[in-house]
Amino acid sequence: MDSNILSKIKILAFDLDGTLLNEHSLLSAETKASLLRAVASGFHVVIATGREYGTVPDYVTGFPGIRYAVTSNGARTIDLNTGASIYENLLTREAIESIMPWLIEDDVMKEIFFDGFVFAEAYCLNNLARYGVSESGIKYREKTRTPCDGVLSLLLENAHRMENINLIFADMQKRARYLRELGEVEGISVVSSTAYNIEIGGATTSKGEALRVLAESLGLGSESVMAFGDNTNDLRMLQAAAVGVAMGNAEPELKEAADWITLPNTEDGVAFALNALLGI
Repeated sequence: MDSNILSKIKILAFDLDGTLLNEHSLLSAETKASLLRAVASGFHVVIATGREYGTVPDYVTGFPGIRYAVTSNGARTIDLNTGASIYENLLTREAIESIMPWLIEDDVMKEIFFDGFVFAEAYCLNNLARYGVSESGIKYREKTRTPCDGVLSLLLENAHRMENINLIFADMQKRARYLRELGEVEGISVVSSTAYNIEIGGATTSKGEALRVLAESLGLGSESVMAFGDNTNDLRMLQAAAVGVAMGNAEPELKEAADWITLPNTEDGVAFALNALLGI
């Protein structure tokens, strides 16, 4: 890795699940220590997650020295010192209405992200295994999802502040068809963070765009950003960064786009990369 490029890095942006967090969705002792060293060295440590702000663990949002969190795949950036939203890039009502034909099928679970919460149909949350959700995914959703009756009505009622729509599939052929068809719809972005979901955001919503805006607000540019990720919702972030680091457990598409590949999240890949690339 070119030392001239590395010397310009001032912002370290981390995806959470599959990247900064280990297989137990926790910060390992080694990762905590490496983040503390990064903060002490003067780096801006930024969370860049697909999670809604209200579902990010307290041990992340309250981590000493971490001030900013890019949430909902770039739809909203939060100042963790105040809890205030400092940037938004949301879905439009027109875009939501245009994708309603894909949302009405009962065998596709819908989750909607807005105002710090994630809402899902109550009967879906009571039957998560039916939708192919993993055991760890079930536990996570039981803790972070708010059940409701009539999620599509709630979606339309709050279309003006919708950050993200997450679709979960038991049928992988249907998921492949949705990926193909929704990818041709104007006014939205389509990414994924698991093998069984699709995440729909605004036309220009991405972690990469949110980080670009944040860097500008800090008086910095893209040459100052090093980004870490593991799935396709991290792709634009890694492409926009001066240095994109893919985890050893990352999807092949992300590894191909990365400038450097580190160890898996189960082996403290973030800490390994920070030490190898930046000496921290």
